[in-house]
Amino acid sequence: MPSKTLEQLINRQQLWPAKQRRRHTVGGQSNATGFAPLDRALHQGGWPSSGSSEFLCDTPGVGELELVMPTLSQLNRDRPIAWLNPPYLPFAPGLAQHGLAARQQWLIHAHRQHQLWAAEEALRSGVFCALLSWSANCSPNDKQLRRLHLAAREGHCWHLHFRPSRCQPQASPAPLRVQVEGGPRDIKLVILKQYGGHAGQQLTLPRNKQLTEAQRPVNEWPTNTNPRRRLAVNLHVAGRPSASSSHPVIRS
Repeated sequence: MPSKTLEQLINRQQLWPAKQRRRHTVGGQSNATGFAPLDRALHQGGWPSSGSSEFLCDTPGVGELELVMPTLSQLNRDRPIAWLNPPYLPFAPGLAQHGLAARQQWLIHAHRQHQLWAAEEALRSGVFCALLSWSANCSPNDKQLRRLHLAAREGHCWHLHFRPSRCQPQASPAPLRVQVEGGPRDIKLVILKQYGGHAGQQLTLPRNKQLTEAQRPVNEWPTNTNPRRRLAVNLHVAGRPSASSSHPVIRS
């Protein structure tokens, strides 16, 4: 095969060099994650700027959104973000704390039969900087996954595809696949697949302390073991007024 053809395939990311690690700057084909250890583990130096990225986790809310909030807050300045069939209603004040304005968030509810169509149309439109979709109730095949990835590349949109862990054995065209496991204080990541080199990196990142404190059970909330000050209590003995009481005692 001519070297020119090889170069064209590599530039179009249709062929991946096994040993060559191609890092891209934040202004190019990747965006900094906001976590230095994660940036070092990703061969591109950050999250992909377009195309599909798969996050495999069984339980929503284990910290998977914390991983992408720093990047989304930067991308959201130029274009809105779409949320397709999220498991819970996005909390506007919480998003605002991460720099995501409510007016820049589009919430899309699609029937199960139309979810993949809605995702593909939104990704290809070029309107959104990112699309977050959850497919716990649908199981796209390899061809459908490829259509979503190509639509995201065409629309210059980052597709964050949250899927159950049982989908890990399925082949996927997504250049980046990450297993996410949340704990009470940290998030454990396993990079299953990534562009530009080998995968298998394992990381443990700390969670947002404010969020973890808010999610603690009530019986674990911090309390004062001793009262801050003693309260003045007037003890009344039957038949006797207290020293500080000026009210008469009524005897039966």
